[in-house]
Amino acid sequence: MKSVLIVEDEAIMRESLRDWLKDRGYEVETAQEGEEALQEIGKRGFGVVVLDLRLPGKNGLELLKEATAQNPKLKGIIITAYPSMETAVEAMKIGAVNYLVKPFAPDALEKSIQEVLGPIQVEVKPEEAKVEAAITEASVVEEAGVEQTIAITEEEIPAYLEQGKTCFRAGRYEKALREFQSILHIAPGHMETRVWIQRTKEELAKPRVEVPEDEAAVEQVVKVNECVWSKMGMVSYRVCTRNYDCLTCEFDQMMQEKIAAGEAPEIDKALERFKELPGSQRLCRYALKGDVSYRLCTRLFQCSACEFGQFMQDALDQKLTKLAARREALRKKGQRAEA
Repeated sequence: MKSVLIVEDEAIMRESLRDWLKDRGYEVETAQEGEEALQEIGKRGFGVVVLDLRLPGKNGLELLKEATAQNPKLKGIIITAYPSMETAVEAMKIGAVNYLVKPFAPDALEKSIQEVLGPIQVEVKPEEAKVEAAITEASVVEEAGVEQTIAITEEEIPAYLEQGKTCFRAGRYEKALREFQSILHIAPGHMETRVWIQRTKEELAKPRVEVPEDEAAVEQVVKVNECVWSKMGMVSYRVCTRNYDCLTCEFDQMMQEKIAAGEAPEIDKALERFKELPGSQRLCRYALKGDVSYRLCTRLFQCSACEFGQFMQDALDQKLTKLAARREALRKKGQRAEA
């Protein structure tokens, strides 16, 4: 049995995991909640079920108990953004083979699935082989005259990813592609890198316009400081004036209020375009800002209604409070020294 059932109420996460596993050769079905999942399990013999811990109705642990009672050979993998020692221990007691904390790399999930189902042998059809050969040939032509991919270590991934992003924003797409591809050599399941490679190839496919060297330098500085709302596609273009400290930005607060009130038709159109993107490309604003290495948006940028957004705001508030307290302490120390 090489089929997998994903039970996840967040559509973006569910679609992203489904697409990833299908691309790797697995048969994948999905469900949004417990009753739907049990119906699917009754229809076919899944080998693995991937369950979110927090689900509407039955939670992941309750669902796993009922699912394994229905199919004793079924193995479960719990995924959650709210880990605890208690739920991890209980999951293992009822037969879960792994307990993954979000956000996790898709290849970590695939590794757990492989331990149960074994490796997948993907049959490549003749027409698919031709397409793959054409892509490979195009890549060789595209990268002609460019240095070979750099060999890096896992510890260097964040640095090379950031360097690739910087090159991308500066319009140096060949260099960016080389940085990203270096990461895939040692981490082929790094989804964020795959997203950036796709974006880079799309830019490389566009008609190129020569830009004078001095103008290119100015463009590089501006794009590196691009506003997060511009990166999200909510506005056509805007320069960040707060060094990504959105909590103190009046423009950010205005945009949040407009989304919450539904008063901006242009934002609604941008959100519709965002919905049409593949799940793996709907990056969270905190990933776009660089606050976290990778996370998908689950609330269509309605950050005020997002638990993760609230968590990040609380963390940033605490950081600002500590900084303010430290500055006040230094100020008082300076006053005492002057006295």
